[in-house]
Amino acid sequence: MRFLNYLLIVAFALGSFQSCVSKKKYDDLVTGKTASDAALADTQNKLKKLEEDKNALAAQFESEKTRMNGEIGSIKTELNNTKSQIAKVQEKLNMTSAELDKVKAEINGIFASYEGSGLKLEERDGRLYVMTSPVNYKSGSYRLNRAERDAIKGLAESVKKNPNLKLLIEGHTDNAKVNAGSALQDNWQLSTFRSLAIVRELVKNGVNPNQVAAVGRGDSMPKSASSDKAGKAANRRSEVVVDVPMKGILDAAKKN
Repeated sequence: MRFLNYLLIVAFALGSFQSCVSKKKYDDLVTGKTASDAALADTQNKLKKLEEDKNALAAQFESEKTRMNGEIGSIKTELNNTKSQIAKVQEKLNMTSAELDKVKAEINGIFASYEGSGLKLEERDGRLYVMTSPVNYKSGSYRLNRAERDAIKGLAESVKKNPNLKLLIEGHTDNAKVNAGSALQDNWQLSTFRSLAIVRELVKNGVNPNQVAAVGRGDSMPKSASSDKAGKAANRRSEVVVDVPMKGILDAAKKN
């Protein structure tokens, strides 16, 4: 009987021990599963965050790509516009160059006509003068002497042979005032009469009137600054000036 009780006690103890061991394993397994579930959830959250970051970066990349493409397109458009403007400027420069060449040719042709006429030119203060025998006058007079008329006749022969030549005949006076009671009003009128005397002499010798013009300068352009007798005599003169046609130059200026 005692032995039987002993056996029952041992069996009960062993059963209780086994029950305790199984519960601990179960608890450990539950704890491990919970930890695993937490780790899995954390990993899944991290993966989701990485996926979101990747999508955000991809969207940002596409946005930046679109912006850069737009800027590149804008730069290309500006570059093409600039090239077009440069081409237009170059075309304008080429046109201007051609027009200037045309004007130069026209002017060179005019000078060639003068050179071919046998007339000599002199540049003074930006103006071209035809070198002829000097035409000087007595004080208050606009009459030409025989030698001067002969010289003008020679000039007329050269001008007639070159119908493209245009001349301005300029009359000048000294600074002495016109005498009171004179038929002349002032030095402007006296200088104009001096130039007219030469123009009429040229036309008389066969020069076409459209080749010459009379200009009176009064005492506004003295040749000599001296007021002595010699200086005044030098200022009482007429000069022949080249009348360069301005049409080509003006046409070129209007186009620019």
